[in-house]
Amino acid sequence: MTTLKELKKLIFSLKIRRKKSERNNTTTTIHLHGSNGFYIGLKLIFWRKRRRVFSFISAISGCLLLLLFSSVYFPPPTANNLFLPRHSSVRHVVNVREALEYNFEASGGNLGRDLWSWSQSTFYYGCSNASKTFQTANRKKLPDRYLLIATSGGLNQQRTGIIDAVVAAYILNATLVIPRLDQQSYWKDTSCFAEIFDVNWFISYLSRDVEIIKELPPKGGKAWIPRTIRVPRKCDPTCYETRVLPVLNRTQAVELTKFDYRLSNRLDTELQKLRCRVNYHALRFTDPILKMGKLLVERMKMKAKYFIALHLRFEPDMLAFSGCYYGGGDKERAELGAIRKRWKTLHASNPEKVRRNGKCPLTPEEVGLMLRALGFGSDVHIYVASGDVYGGEESLAPLKGLFPNFHSKQTIATKEELAQFSSFSGRMAALDYIVCDETDVFVANNNGNMARMLAGRRRYFGHKPTIRPNARKLYKLFLDRNNMTWEEFSSRVRTYQIGFMGEPNEMKPGKGEFHENPDSCLCQARGIETIEEKNRKDAVEMSDEYQSIEDPDWIDVDYLYKIEEFMSD
Repeated sequence: MTTLKELKKLIFSLKIRRKKSERNNTTTTIHLHGSNGFYIGLKLIFWRKRRRVFSFISAISGCLLLLLFSSVYFPPPTANNLFLPRHSSVRHVVNVREALEYNFEASGGNLGRDLWSWSQSTFYYGCSNASKTFQTANRKKLPDRYLLIATSGGLNQQRTGIIDAVVAAYILNATLVIPRLDQQSYWKDTSCFAEIFDVNWFISYLSRDVEIIKELPPKGGKAWIPRTIRVPRKCDPTCYETRVLPVLNRTQAVELTKFDYRLSNRLDTELQKLRCRVNYHALRFTDPILKMGKLLVERMKMKAKYFIALHLRFEPDMLAFSGCYYGGGDKERAELGAIRKRWKTLHASNPEKVRRNGKCPLTPEEVGLMLRALGFGSDVHIYVASGDVYGGEESLAPLKGLFPNFHSKQTIATKEELAQFSSFSGRMAALDYIVCDETDVFVANNNGNMARMLAGRRRYFGHKPTIRPNARKLYKLFLDRNNMTWEEFSSRVRTYQIGFMGEPNEMKPGKGEFHENPDSCLCQARGIETIEEKNRKDAVEMSDEYQSIEDPDWIDVDYLYKIEEFMSD
């Protein structure tokens, strides 16, 4: 007879078998009907975890509602410049507003020294006098040998041609006829040499070096038509002796056309010093230009003890020629592309590569942020030498926001005062040249002709502060500026600009274009330790990187003015 205890065991065993059978049936059903089984299983999971799931969905919904609310009542800041970095986000961490709010000392000091002058510059001076071995014109010149020069480009491009024309005449033992200025390029400036430069001073100052006359004399009572040729770019003395001298000996008069950068950058010391005598002493502007230029400087000095002069190259022609792109979309590509077709020999550009290599000018906003990061406060007065800025006031707005004391020729001089210059782009450029030369700090956003010319001139006359952007490094920094604080951004700007501030010994001798770094004409006081070894090492390293960037050749885009708008205003 079965006991009660045994009966309970039997019932428990039957229950276990039934549960196993149910589990086997469920598994079989899932295998046979996978999607249905998965759905049932998922439903069971959601049912068991329903509280957690509902909590998660509620949190997500709340976040979405909060974002919607903030976008309606607190919209994101609008772009303050047409030309934004390619990877810019909605919120700018480093922007005009934050730069304005950051507290700088009025006198600067963020680089560890005064921003307005170099303590070591007094130990350097320009020295371009000829040595005793340098042959003078009366001993070297051959009779009846005349060299004529036709320059090209704008004022500063023409200036390079004039300087090298004197050296070429010396190499060829020829008499130089006053160079003919380009009157056919974009600017249609009808000015001749004597209307921009003091021609009598030019002839007199260089009389010991090269004989110079104003006009080619007639031959046999008739007008003399010279033989026209063109030499390769960066032609060295041997090149002139083999290519030009035979023609000159045969025809007695030769004109070299399109004459800019047609002489080698590297010459012997005596010829380099001759270049400096021409550039820094013989080429003097006419009295009306000098008088007006000095007046502009005086008016800037009346506004502030110190001021900055900015050469802002951001004209449509220049941007089109360089092949740079600034984020203006299809409109910018179409506008600059149409202008670019004017140079039929230009090959297709890679805007990203050009900008990455530091060959694109900084935008007005980038220049302003660079200057604020270096330590210049919003109270600083800026004189802007510029042509017709691409993007107009929309492009200039961020720069003006950072530096409200914004001036130009047109704002500090009357239309009547500028009337005798305003129809001539070369003379207007000469006025800007004078102000940029006399300013306490000169700044360029580019590496064009005027920037290079003034950089060398300011080195020659006391190493006056000259800020040239380290465009390759700054390009990367501007792209990444949304991912850093203002303190980090400004610190990196100051680091990258070591070797780009116009201090002595920034560049190794022989590095760079000679008009930018006239090392053969720079002398140093003896026995004076003028710069710490660490600073010298940093400066040389930075200049090496800078000089590894091949500068674009700004053909026919040296200086642009919208004269018609100014005259009709």
